[in-house]
Amino acid sequence: MPLRLLKYGLSRDYPVTGDIPATPELKPSYDVVIVGGGGHGLACAHYLSKYHGIASIAVLEKGYLAGGNTARNTTTIRSNYITQEGVAFYKEGVSLFEALSQELDFNVMFSQRGQLTLAHTEATLRAFHLRAEMGKHMGTRTEVIDAKEVEKLVPELNMDRDGALEILGGLWHADA
Repeated sequence: MPLRLLKYGLSRDYPVTGDIPATPELKPSYDVVIVGGGGHGLACAHYLSKYHGIASIAVLEKGYLAGGNTARNTTTIRSNYITQEGVAFYKEGVSLFEALSQELDFNVMFSQRGQLTLAHTEATLRAFHLRAEMGKHMGTRTEVIDAKEVEKLVPELNMDRDGALEILGGLWHADA
């Protein structure tokens, strides 16, 4: 993938064509039809093909493939849930995305910047402690941070000190 990216960046024929294939004519039938060509739909198609040998898959999308949140880089891939099953399932999803650009030889622009969920009440902080403990137990990098650590992590954030939406702390998931 890095060599392909370098070749693309140095190409005199910018923009390089061929990265996104033309829409083919629909066949009369398919083994699997997936409605929605966002991140989840495309992942389903990829893994059905790769791991289950299903080659006849149609992905139907009203816009363009990987549009919506996936294209706008607003998709969050995380594993900071509260049950063992939830953490294990989403932890696997994070690890799949970590290797996806290399596997596809295509830059999917996956970037692990972490996820911060804010707490405005003591009850929320208690729930965050449960998630953090489960995450540690399951091998994720999830921790509860206090208001000072939130402010250090995101200095631009309005902490609303003594206001109705005062930030008391947060749940920091570094692998998201």
